[in-house]
Amino acid sequence: MYRLGLEGFLGLKKRGDWLEMDPRIPRDWPGFRVTYRFGPATYEFQVQNPGHVNQGVQQVSLNGRAIPDKVIPLSQDGGIYTVLIVMG
Repeated sequence: MYRLGLEGFLGLKKRGDWLEMDPRIPRDWPGFRVTYRFGPATYEFQVQNPGHVNQGVQQVSLNGRAIPDKVIPLSQDGGIYTVLIVMG
C-alpha cells in the first residue's frame, strides 16, 4: 500500500539509481513534502504547485542546482539531499 501511494499519487518512481517524480495531486493542494531514504542517504522532497495544476513537472533542482532532464540521481553516500519540484 505504501508503494502504491508513493508511485501512484505522489508520482515517485525508482529506476535503478535514479528517481523520477511526476505527482498527480488535487489542484487545490499548494504542494507537499516527503522524505525518501535510499540506503544511508536521505532525500527531502518539497513539491510546490503555484499554478494549481493536478499534474506536470516544470522544474526540478537538487541542492539548489537545476536538473534539466528532471531525473534525480541517487547516491548511497549517507548525505542529506534537498529536492525541489515545481509543478506546472
